Amino acid sequence: MDRTVMRRGPLALLGAALLLALGGCGGQDIAMTSYGPSKAMQICVNSGGTLQARGKSGRVTCVHPYADAGRSCTSSADCQGRCLADRGPDGLPTLGAQTPGHCQADDRLYGCYAQVEGGKARAAICVD
Repeated sequence: MDRTVMRRGPLALLGAALLLALGGCGGQDIAMTSYGPSKAMQICVNSGGTLQARGKSGRVTCVHPYADAGRSCTSSADCQGRCLADRGPDGLPTLGAQTPGHCQADDRLYGCYAQVEGGKARAAICVD
């Protein structure tokens, strides 16, 4: 084992495990430690993100806004994120219906939505 890691002891191993765990996670928990902001919090803020409570559980996660948020689109190729169907008076459009879309606001999409590809709605899903 690398002597640098051995000298730093359990905290270095814990930090390495945390980085590996967060690297594969879509939405990570962001928390304060007894010493102040966690490393994940610092990474979030330093990368232009903000900490926001999302989903039914109100889990705090790092959120990065997209520059093209809200712009009109007909497929996800038009956006940094996904092209999402606009909600009408009856809610989301049905599968395959011609529909206008808008670019996703940020990189943490929660709630019910339908993607738009080729100007048509794909199946709606709900994410919490």
